[in-house]
Amino acid sequence: MKTVSDSYAIQMSNQYRNRTFIKISITSGEETYLFTNADIISIQKVNDVDPLSRRLPKETLSFSIIDFEGNYNPSNPSGKWNALDENASLTIQFGFDLGSGLIEWLEEDQYFLSGRPTVSSGIASFRASSKLNHLTSNYYKGTYGQKSLYELALNVLTDAGVTSYSIDEALQTMYTVAPLPITTHANCLQLIAHAGRCTLRTISNGVIEIKPFSVTNTPDEFMLPLNSIALNGDTISKIETLYKVQCNLYIYSLAETESVLFESIIDVDGESTVHIEYDTSTNQVITSSGGVLSNISTYAASADFTITGTGTYTITVVGKKISTRTSIAESYISADSNGAVDSEKNQLITDSSMQSALIYRVANYLQYRLTHTVRYRGNPELDALDGIYMQTIYDSFISALVLTHTINFNGAISGVLVLKSLSEITNVYLYDSSNVIVEDQLGDAISIIGTADYMSEYSLSEIDSFITEVIG
Repeated sequence: MKTVSDSYAIQMSNQYRNRTFIKISITSGEETYLFTNADIISIQKVNDVDPLSRRLPKETLSFSIIDFEGNYNPSNPSGKWNALDENASLTIQFGFDLGSGLIEWLEEDQYFLSGRPTVSSGIASFRASSKLNHLTSNYYKGTYGQKSLYELALNVLTDAGVTSYSIDEALQTMYTVAPLPITTHANCLQLIAHAGRCTLRTISNGVIEIKPFSVTNTPDEFMLPLNSIALNGDTISKIETLYKVQCNLYIYSLAETESVLFESIIDVDGESTVHIEYDTSTNQVITSSGGVLSNISTYAASADFTITGTGTYTITVVGKKISTRTSIAESYISADSNGAVDSEKNQLITDSSMQSALIYRVANYLQYRLTHTVRYRGNPELDALDGIYMQTIYDSFISALVLTHTINFNGAISGVLVLKSLSEITNVYLYDSSNVIVEDQLGDAISIIGTADYMSEYSLSEIDSFITEVIG
């Protein structure tokens, strides 16, 4: 939640609010384009974050402005459309009238344009998304061998040219031997965050954050009363009971002998920089039938090098292929065999302790099955994953986690919240394959909802034997 003053909190809780102010600033090259309430027709700001990073967050902004003069019309030869960088940086800031001419401005949110504007009937429409959502180029420099998740995240962010980031130090103690796959920088960060039981998102001022998530965090002081919710504005849904959580453990093996990974003919005239891709492997050696190779960098499934010469040469890559198999562990959450089964698959999970920890963290979160979709007056200081209290029609307050927050503006502000209720779960335990509650060394039942991960009394070999018994 963005930091606000007591005066702001009091004014926003009043039944009748004062005016909302908005500033949107686009920086393109040396030019700055500023839009205020007088220019803005509508805004939609969406922040949708999965707490467990099982998917990428959706962090988008769309807005439209009055453009009767055609300044942003691509058909206008003297307009601004051609000069506008299609990926220009953009900030949006919400302000609120506290009375007596005093405006309190919230922290800025940073975005980048997703292309140039479209124009229709004197209205120019813009779309933008966060820096994280703009990391669409591929990362291909993954390598085989033990590395911390912190190191992996740092490598990906550095390769993407990102300088504003926050990686929690907890990832320094989590390791994997798996190479990152060739995919977008954003997808790589999502895999890392998911394996580390962290949330991946963009926070204020455009900082990309990877931070551990726990449902046991204490809600903020924000309260959403009934008089802030639209009439019939609370839609409640509940999904089926969670039966069990499964998670794959990925086991990587090296081939005993070398094999040809890549062979291709290329034409060279002078000096050329070459990028190639091949099967996932290690110990790669690159040779050429002619010319001079230099600046060779080999990765798990790709390589970069420079070749100097004139002619047609055969490039050959030899190395040891890496094969992968999986082992599944699962924990039973209820005795209802007709309930839902959640399956977690992440190729960075190469350690059984991380596998168990992910199962436990996922089970903690997915036990909450009740969701509220709430249309309300709109509080732009709220962020996804804020913990809040919401008043129900039964005159009680529930604690809830903000999953999605949409702010709309069309002269007046309003919002939509998707909330995960955190108040409905009590006495939920781990079950074994015989539907018997699992107990710890003191004979106490292992509760799913807790503040600490469950530490098993069994050795890894005993756990492996149990996995074999369960899955055959």
